[in-house]
Amino acid sequence: MPEDINKYKDSYLSEARQHVEAMNSALLRLEKSPSRRNFVTDIFRAAHTLKSMASTMNYAQTAKLVHAMENVLEMLKNRKMRLGDCIDTLFASFDTLAQTLKSLKEGKEEIDTTKLVESLGKLTTTKTRQISEGRQEAPFAQAPVEKIESIEVRVERLDLLMNLVEELLINQMRLDRIKEEARNPELSAAVDSLGRLVSEIQYNVMQSRLVPIGFVFNRFPRMLRDLAKQQKKEVNLQIEGGDIELDRSVVDEIGESLVHLIRNAVDHGIESPQERQKAGKNPAATIKLNATQTKSFALIRVSDDGAGLDVEDIRNTAVKQGIISARATKEEVINSIFSGASTTKQVTAVSGRGLGLNIVKNRIESIGGEIRVESEPKKGTTFSIEIPLTLAIIKSLFVRVRSKTYAIPLVNIERLVMVERGNIKGMLNNEAIVLNEEDILITRLDVLFGEPPQNLQKQPVVIVWKGAEKLGLAVDALMTTQEIVIKPLNKFVRENRYFSGSTIIGSGEVVLILDVANLILSKRNSMQAVAK
Repeated sequence: MPEDINKYKDSYLSEARQHVEAMNSALLRLEKSPSRRNFVTDIFRAAHTLKSMASTMNYAQTAKLVHAMENVLEMLKNRKMRLGDCIDTLFASFDTLAQTLKSLKEGKEEIDTTKLVESLGKLTTTKTRQISEGRQEAPFAQAPVEKIESIEVRVERLDLLMNLVEELLINQMRLDRIKEEARNPELSAAVDSLGRLVSEIQYNVMQSRLVPIGFVFNRFPRMLRDLAKQQKKEVNLQIEGGDIELDRSVVDEIGESLVHLIRNAVDHGIESPQERQKAGKNPAATIKLNATQTKSFALIRVSDDGAGLDVEDIRNTAVKQGIISARATKEEVINSIFSGASTTKQVTAVSGRGLGLNIVKNRIESIGGEIRVESEPKKGTTFSIEIPLTLAIIKSLFVRVRSKTYAIPLVNIERLVMVERGNIKGMLNNEAIVLNEEDILITRLDVLFGEPPQNLQKQPVVIVWKGAEKLGLAVDALMTTQEIVIKPLNKFVRENRYFSGSTIIGSGEVVLILDVANLILSKRNSMQAVAK
């Protein structure tokens, strides 16, 4: 490709992908409503634009394929061909275009489209012996010059900006410390002013990284259509909340997990049309994909109206596999599906070997999220995923435990309390306090981290929560709240599940960030072990 054209390659790939997605979406809607001919027009318009772009970039294979698609779409538009005669070939064409774009992005050649072009040609010659030659293009109208209101920015540049913001925040914390020590009014004013500018830069950089969750959701209608057809099932997909925005890094992580859950719903949750009719249900099942936002988290639900989980079948399987004991509660039984318990009788291209949900759970927890499942027999199953809106910068409370400082994410903190020594009840390893007539277990962080207990007359306690569970974290002192930059843990510290990451503060000290979910889980497990 000539150098002067090659510089437009990234822009071409981005726009071309949007046109392929638009064609996929319009054809899916056309399949549901064949009488809506405007969907054909939408596909034709996107195809025609893509062909012009490909020709300009000298991508001959793409241009030939899209031209052959146009011939089919022309006949479809003029009612000279039925949708059922060409829909699978059109979807295959869209898939090939998507694969070609991926190949070009990786620096490889275009995919050979000769066979697909021949298949599309056969569709048109079967319906008519007259082959349209040299169709005249409509002359271009003189369009007014419009202002550029938005541009696309490479992800690498956004990541670089975020790294620079992180360095600014760390240096801001250093200046804040120097300001407190120097107590110079002019220096304080300058540092405070700089702090406001850094906050403004941080906010705008983070806003520029936000991506609608619909960016992921929109890939599923086509995927679900193909899965349902393969399984000989009828499934409708309802999507809500696609406009909820998340940091790009979170969107990247959540996509594969949702693929697993939707595949799981189609293969395991949804019954065949015949079984649904016998049960008095609509032969066509429904899967709902819903996103909402609460505080600093997004909540994503994947629901189906299928057969629901067979708790006893799962119990028997999980007990045989040694995942749970025979006395496990219903909640423990259901949660065992995340630990590899699989009741699948046959391994297929869609079904795994009980690993899919385990992969999902690990992926969600690795980004500080949580996954839960609810199910009713014969009514369906809902998976709920709670994930942070961003993985880069969070507000945290610093606490002191002996000579070390730790950070606790503010989104996990319900309240801070000072508790008189006499109001802490129970044994050392299973202590609790009563707040608003609610018993809350306490974990002493000094004991947890191998230090001797410090019996303070007034004990600072941080009440943390995750989902419906709460825990009191007893610390030596409550310090300040700050926005911190999350850094990954090194291999040694990563093995300790009590920490989710680290940060660097203005003094240069490395501070570990507490993993609230695993602290609560650890306390729950220790209580259950004592009960047994």
